[in-house]
Amino acid sequence: MSGHGKASMPALVQGVAAVGLLVAALVALDVSGLKVTRGPVFGLGFLVIAGTVAGHAAAMLRLPRLTGFLLAGVLSGPQVFGVLATQDVKALSLINALALALIALQAGAELTLSALRRTWKSVLLSSGSQTVFLVLPMAALFFALSSFMPFLDGRAVGEVVTVAVVWGVLSLTRSPAVTLAILGETRAKGPVSEHALGVVVVLDVLVLPLFALAMALAGSQLSGTPLELSVISHLGFELFASICAGVTFGLLIALLLRFIEGARVLVVVVLGFGVTALSTYLHYDTLVIFVVAGFIVTNLTRFGNDLVHTSEKVSAGVMIVFFATAGAKLDLDALRTLWPLALAFFAGRTVLTVLACKVGHRLAKDPEPVRRYGFTAFISQAGVTIGLATLVADRMPGIGRAMATLAIAVVSLNELVGPVVFSFGLRRAGEVPGAELPAPEVKIS
Repeated sequence: MSGHGKASMPALVQGVAAVGLLVAALVALDVSGLKVTRGPVFGLGFLVIAGTVAGHAAAMLRLPRLTGFLLAGVLSGPQVFGVLATQDVKALSLINALALALIALQAGAELTLSALRRTWKSVLLSSGSQTVFLVLPMAALFFALSSFMPFLDGRAVGEVVTVAVVWGVLSLTRSPAVTLAILGETRAKGPVSEHALGVVVVLDVLVLPLFALAMALAGSQLSGTPLELSVISHLGFELFASICAGVTFGLLIALLLRFIEGARVLVVVVLGFGVTALSTYLHYDTLVIFVVAGFIVTNLTRFGNDLVHTSEKVSAGVMIVFFATAGAKLDLDALRTLWPLALAFFAGRTVLTVLACKVGHRLAKDPEPVRRYGFTAFISQAGVTIGLATLVADRMPGIGRAMATLAIAVVSLNELVGPVVFSFGLRRAGEVPGAELPAPEVKIS
């Protein structure tokens, strides 16, 4: 019962029984008062096992394996069964850094020039329409509901407006991790898959400078100091430097792949950690660097397939841990407390996403499958959004922590619903090998 192969019912029952017995033994030890040191290494092994079992259970229910990984993390986390302590979840962030590097690298490597020639108009118009229909309307929704947020009591209108703009930018974030995971699991090929990958990459590159600018505006209002133009020029320099670093990194990867064959997995792991650490030190955009690097390797060298295959070998277990850890990090207490607001923002973002996609598809004159099911790729949010929410918590004293908690509550809903919706859309579009073709239905474009 490994990989993405089919799981038989007896094997699944054995896996569930093994995980259940292990959890029962741990609970019994805790109840008896015996101190058992677990630590992050135990957490890593448990998440791989539990995530694999839960992934196969989800697949048998015709749900994405990703949903199983997330639920395994939720149940294993400190807020449910407590198999993983909070410090263990934090310690696994090193694995998450590698996962994000692999996700961005593979996303760039999947963007071929031939695909971009076919879809560039659709990708740009869809990205533009989502930016227009989400940032300011979601900011307006945040402002309208601000009277129900105690952490904004007593704040001036200008302060609330700029904080709302930050929220609008957070709402624009998508999830390359979920997109790649679902496309890899389903082996989907077709216009919806190409469109989804292109738009997700463009939006996640675009959202970072937008977020930095929105944070600068909010910081200026909250601190009472004027916004300096040097902030904008600095953002432009960082983006340009990140692109240049990505080109250099991509050529370095191609050079190493040319001369190294037996240890390519090790090379990718070392480069993933090393470049992430270096870009953090230099304040470059890690996501941009890895996306550009993957794009360069695929389109300017002959080692694109080698890079994708090597990354897939590394990512098999890493992605299980990445999504299970994301599930363990979900703030269930915040979701219970803030569920009315979280539900309102979840519904508003979903409706606006569908509307934005419909407008973009009409303008681009996209094919029928994209017009019907293109929006399904853009419900999910995950690591990027949580990372930006963490920055909000750190950089906006008095407001940031509560706002980040609300953001994570919304992400919790998007993270659980989004993968199921996207997988459904791909199947209905007829892009999943072996899946049934969509039945005739009422046109919703």
